[in-house]
Amino acid sequence: MPSYRNPTVPTAREIAWLTSLAQPTVSTQSVGAVDSLSPNPAPRMSPVSENTEPEAPPCRALPAPATSRHHASMTTRHLIAAACLVVAALSPFVSGCSQKQGAEEVIVYCGVDEPYASKIFADFEAETGIHVAVQYDIESSKSVGLAGKLEAERDHPRADVWWGGEAFLSVRLASEDILQPYASPAAADIPAKFKDPGGRWTGSGLRARVLAVSTTGQVPPFPITSFQDLADPRLKDKVCMSRPTAGATGAHLASMYVLQGPEKARDFLGRLQANGIALLGGNAEVADQVGAGIYALGLTDSDDILNTQANGGKLNMVVPDQSGAGTLALPSTVGLVTGAHHPEAARKLIDYLVSRKTEEKLIKLHFSRWSVRASDAEADAIKTVTVDLAAAAKIFGQAQREATAILEGRQP
Repeated sequence: MPSYRNPTVPTAREIAWLTSLAQPTVSTQSVGAVDSLSPNPAPRMSPVSENTEPEAPPCRALPAPATSRHHASMTTRHLIAAACLVVAALSPFVSGCSQKQGAEEVIVYCGVDEPYASKIFADFEAETGIHVAVQYDIESSKSVGLAGKLEAERDHPRADVWWGGEAFLSVRLASEDILQPYASPAAADIPAKFKDPGGRWTGSGLRARVLAVSTTGQVPPFPITSFQDLADPRLKDKVCMSRPTAGATGAHLASMYVLQGPEKARDFLGRLQANGIALLGGNAEVADQVGAGIYALGLTDSDDILNTQANGGKLNMVVPDQSGAGTLALPSTVGLVTGAHHPEAARKLIDYLVSRKTEEKLIKLHFSRWSVRASDAEADAIKTVTVDLAAAAKIFGQAQREATAILEGRQP
């Protein structure tokens, strides 16, 4: 006599299939990913894993809807039990990869590149025992996407700490009360110009907007000294930059709009478009493609050039306009999210991130190029522009939209 199985109870195979559909891709690093948030592409220094869609179980006939209260009650309980099994299967991914039972936790939205930030988080975990669950942004919308996420979640915040790759978005978040005041004692030696007057964010570690100059394949036929060289007709169709939504590019464009005025900024962008500038997916890609000789000249960040050089890319870094206005220097910025669910752990992490020790680590890792604590002599090593951060934060979105349209050959 064949054994009886209630057809309303999902089989183990079906539960496994449901679990595989819901299960996110999680890094194998010790630092975790925030529960059901979308998985990120692998860091460019790591191999990219490929996921295949699981095969659905074979279809089977289900009985007619139950008419008895007892049968209906049993069916409901079975479905609830099956759902609980799926949730239980996913439980290791809810708060991260390696969280120990009962350990303190802090949730971070991070716009700093994962290959660098993950090392800092791992050191923090090892020193404090506090688990870091981190959501990274993708290269094509670095920091910008996570800032928008914080704004969307302002009434029900999920993150405790914001770590951005520049200052303009932090200024915007502070003006919207999405970041709350916290004066870290570890930041006492950081100059006031790198801190929010209201204590809502703190800057640490400077990068710069620079020019990547190829030394192989496509090589510029003249010395490169200025951002204006990107529009030189001798380099037509041989120049590149990241899309305006990527990384520090949006911050750079916003500063151009403030320093030069929108009209002059639009004119320069129009000349770049006429010179055939290629829009790539991120600043790292700009450095990589210039280092491979595909383009002669690219606009990118200092850390991306250093990383490409370390990986064998053939390119030089030029800090532009040193005999003129200077270049844009960008500190990474850290802030405490308003309504943070883990405020004490968040403050400990902020203290760690803005400390001199962590800044020195980021310089050794070649993410930051200069210290915000630098002496006057060290600070004068490069000439930088001074930007009204509040004005740049206010015009940030407009600059991004208009630049994208102009560079794509459309009307802004």
